[in-house]
Amino acid sequence: MKSIFLLHFRQVIRENDWILPLLVLLACALFGDRLAPIQDDPSLGFSARTQAIWGAAWLCSILWVSFVAARLGSMQRAKRLRDFWKSLGLNDFKYFGGLFLIPNVLNAGLFVLAAVLSSICGRMPEAPLSEWILVNLQAVLFAVLAQAIVAAVILAVTNYLDAAPSFACGFLLNLYGMYGIEVVDLARSSQSPGAVAFADLLWSIGPHLHFADFTSRLTFFWGALPPMVFLNATLYFGGLLLFAGVLSVRLWKYRNA
Repeated sequence: MKSIFLLHFRQVIRENDWILPLLVLLACALFGDRLAPIQDDPSLGFSARTQAIWGAAWLCSILWVSFVAARLGSMQRAKRLRDFWKSLGLNDFKYFGGLFLIPNVLNAGLFVLAAVLSSICGRMPEAPLSEWILVNLQAVLFAVLAQAIVAAVILAVTNYLDAAPSFACGFLLNLYGMYGIEVVDLARSSQSPGAVAFADLLWSIGPHLHFADFTSRLTFFWGALPPMVFLNATLYFGGLLLFAGVLSVRLWKYRNA
């Protein structure tokens, strides 16, 4: 497991793709205030920087990290690496875990950097530093958990699909969990009882990844989540990740094809 992680993680670092997300986040920290009418109200610059930084971090995770996961997974099958590691006696769980750790490390790096930059450049003067750091740490935790669910699904389907369709599966999951679930919520107020029942079902079983996006909370400084709400949200995302992980390891099971 450690060997697989180190081998492929070094490969990702050597390809230097990570430089682009780094530059994007730095650019948002430096020039994000240009997105707001700071001539009328200079204080809006702090909120604009925070929104730009965290929005860019989510975009880089959804597009770049997800593609890295898809590429790593499909490479194992395309280059017959599954047969090589299988011949060395490595079981499916350790194999999956070694690869799965890579997108999680990348996501953690992205969101931690976003938290640091928003604390330096995006904190509003009236916001207490300790409270600002706490809400940023909560944002990092939930963002990493949410994207870990997507990364697990992407790696699982690479055992059957190439990189592009595997990435598309993860992108669609993100799209549904972040935005599509809001459309389902609107459908719950429909006049049709059948449509309401179906929307309620989708709302209940759908992955609420949008709960992990703290961009609005940070932009308008609504403060950190209360302890009980934070605990419930952590248990929710932990349960989703456990379910996705078990299903993904099962789909990752070695096959001859």
